[in-house]
Formats: sequence, C-alpha cells, structure tokens
Amino acid sequence: MSQWNRRQILAAAVGAPWIASASAPAGAGSPIRTVRAGSPVPLADNSGDTWVAAWADDGNLYSPSDDTEGFHKAGSANVAFNRIDGSDPLKLSGVTVNTMPDFGKGSARGPDGCTWKSSGCASIDGVLYWVVARHKYGEESGDASRRQPASNASIIKSTDFGKTWTRPAKQNYDAPMFPGSRFATPYFIEYGHDRTTADGADRYVYAISNNGFWDNGDDMVLGRVRRNRIGALNASDWKFFTGGDAARDASWSSKSADAKPVLDQRGKLGMTGAVYLHAQRRYLLAGWYYPAGGGKIKDACTKTVWDFYEAAHPWGPWTRIGSQEFSPQGYYSPEICPKFQTAGRVYVFTAGNWNNPDVYRLTVVPLDLA
Repeated sequence: MSQWNRRQILAAAVGAPWIASASAPAGAGSPIRTVRAGSPVPLADNSGDTWVAAWADDGNLYSPSDDTEGFHKAGSANVAFNRIDGSDPLKLSGVTVNTMPDFGKGSARGPDGCTWKSSGCASIDGVLYWVVARHKYGEESGDASRRQPASNASIIKSTDFGKTWTRPAKQNYDAPMFPGSRFATPYFIEYGHDRTTADGADRYVYAISNNGFWDNGDDMVLGRVRRNRIGALNASDWKFFTGGDAARDASWSSKSADAKPVLDQRGKLGMTGAVYLHAQRRYLLAGWYYPAGGGKIKDACTKTVWDFYEAAHPWGPWTRIGSQEFSPQGYYSPEICPKFQTAGRVYVFTAGNWNNPDVYRLTVVPLDLA
C-alpha cells in the first residue's frame, strides 16, 4: 500500500471532509480577495502562547506552547509540546505530551539573560520538526520599542510524536543552527497531508522568518532545504532566497545575510508563518503587530492588528487583502492550521493578553475566505 493510500485511509477515519484532494493541480490559482475573522473559541484547561498546528501522520494535530503550564497544569515550562485532539475545529481538546524540562521552567533565564521560546512546527514525512531559539523579554531587551528580540535558532525533531527530541537544549545553546537574528523565527510553510508539487514542495521544505523579533518585526525572508535533507538538522543544507527567478539556483544563497525580504512592513510583522490553501492554490499568511509598539509597552498587550496577506508563491509577491483588530483580548502570534481547510474557511491557532487567564490560552479563530 502506498504512503498516500495509508494517509487517505487514516484521514477518512478522522474527518475526511477537511482533506483537500491529492490530485489538486499545482500552480497559481485565483487570488484570495477578502478574509473575515469569526468569533474566537478558547480551549479549556490550558495556558500559554505561540501555538502552531502541525498535522501529523497519526491524524492528530500537535502544537508547542510557550511560557506555559500546558494542558491540565502539566507543569511550568518555557516551552512544552502538546497533542490537540478532535475532529471539529471548534470543539478541540488537548493533552501535554512533554514539558521539555531541559529547556527550563517558565521564564527561566540562561547565562545570556534569555529564555527558550519557539516558532515553527511541522510534520514532514512522519517526523515532527520544531524551531527553538533564545528570546529576551521586551522589558529587559533594551529595544527602543520594548520589543522581544530572538536569536540563535535551531531545529529539533521527534520521531515518536513529541515524547523525545533530537538536539537537546545544551547543544542548541552551545551550537545553534542559525546564529544571530536574521533567521531566528522560522515558521515552516505548511502544506498539510497533500503531496502537491506546487513550487517544488515535493522536493523542498520552505520556512519564512522575520528579522528576529517575537513582536512587531520589520520584514520576512524565505529559506528552504531539500526535503530529503531536513532530518540531518544541518544548517549548511539550507539556502535563502536573494530575489529574482526562484527557479534558478543562483537566486538562493547559503548565507542568510544575503536574503532579500519577500515581505517588508516595518514594525508590523510579528513572528508568524504561512499555509498553502489547496482549494485556491494560493498561500495565506496572517501578519500581526501591537499598534502601540512592542508588546511590553504599557497596555500595548490589549490591542493587536492582524494583516492578512496572500501570494501565488512562497517568495511572493505578497499582497495585503484585509485587516482585523482584536481589543481588549490582544490575540497574537496567529498561525493558520493546515487541517480543517475548506474552500471557504480555515482556522487559526492563537492566544491573547498574558495578563488575562481567560484569553491566555489556545484559542481557535475561524477565517472566512472569498
């Protein structure tokens, strides 16, 4: 039985109406014109932020959470890893798989004055990949806007649905894969379970990163690695888009410093990622920012703006197609879920103001597309 057939059978057991066709044609479809956010739905008995939905081969979603107690008060953690269960995106539940103790308890600093935080997470060919990096809280960072800078990112991987991980915290601290801030918040571009050939997704894994801030970053660059090499966890396998014709090898550099932004909106690009929409054959990204400045400016955390961008390719051009304001919840770090897609609706994982436990938790927001 082929790998795809196994996935089809499993998908049918967990909610086949949400699966896009494996035979959907590749290439650029018609642009998405508008996005409208629906009512947020918080999940019960959890806390934390920076949730990202990775759709694994067992049919479940898996997500990290930061500054968290996970689900059911699993334990204080800088970063934890969770399984999200359910076939209805508005009636999900969860359990914490791993509190990642070697990455420290919540807010625990290292000798560099930073804490472990995470960005992208994806399931690729049966393996979970997750990005961790060093962050310094905005009130301590020295940034003029009290933004939270990120640096020294690494990718870790799990072959047992998050129970154990390769590259322990010490290795990531001592020898980060991506030193510095240029590729410090990468999010894998999500394609879900479909084996599309769009933009070479059958051969490459793409990731998009801002210029090294959790909140209110300035621009985005694009990296990629051959799909059969991502598991080596070797930064030298990665290339970064420098502009021009993305089909040409000359448009990709082994140095992240050579990367040219694919999206540039100063102060309006907190860390986030993009998803491929199979029905539309387009990419959708939810940018976000605090209008007051960095999230640790007084009362800034009560108001965010999400800007929605769409593109025909991961390298753009990206076009803003709408915005949504959230106040007083201040929902942030929105990440579009690769599962539960229909032609007219997708769902976002997010969390809100950390001072309010009612919204500082995994929250699902439906997005209606037209």
